[in-house]
Amino acid sequence: MPARQPQQPRGYARRLAVLEGAARVFDRVGFAQASLSDISRESGSTSGSMYFYFPSKDDLALAIIAEQNARTFDAIPPEAIDERPLEALIEGSRAIAAHILTDPVVRAGMRLSLEEGTLSAPTAGYYEEWIGSVSALFARADENGTLNSAFTPQELGRTLVPYFSGVHLVANVLNGRQDLYSVLDVMWRVIITASVVPEHQPRLLSVVESVFRVPQPTTRG
Repeated sequence: MPARQPQQPRGYARRLAVLEGAARVFDRVGFAQASLSDISRESGSTSGSMYFYFPSKDDLALAIIAEQNARTFDAIPPEAIDERPLEALIEGSRAIAAHILTDPVVRAGMRLSLEEGTLSAPTAGYYEEWIGSVSALFARADENGTLNSAFTPQELGRTLVPYFSGVHLVANVLNGRQDLYSVLDVMWRVIITASVVPEHQPRLLSVVESVFRVPQPTTRG
């Protein structure tokens, strides 16, 4: 039975409470160790309410991944995509990093999407969607004459998405993501130095410095 969508504001609020409570549990312990009773307690929901919206733990996990995907896609400023595609990616990566630090739904969705084999449905499609979108932004930058010919937009998209994912995962292991903005600053300087024509590098490196200079928010559960 597929997960139900609420029809009224009250139902939406109840569904969201279950989703966010489940996200906090999945973020802490992962899919395999999370129990539906823990999720029910964490979300302040009855078992009946939880099962009404999400008949199984898999349904919950996939809904969290879908919500994480929606929230992170919204982080890329649409007004910059056509004329400033690389700036949009840089600014979007900082916004997504802020979500990772402050939003357990985003953290849980990213964790669950990497737990390939534990869910009944494959999660590769979410990464393929991200790679396609990032590659399209690199293609736009290529059309604008910003990229050199060392790599194709598709190669850059296929590299940047796992690079970003790995950066935040390793930063979490090393120090609880306390230096996430700093390591993303380095990531972008590597990407720009390797893929952007020399005359555009100073401008984009200045954008990176400006975007990641601000203090990063404190991690919230």
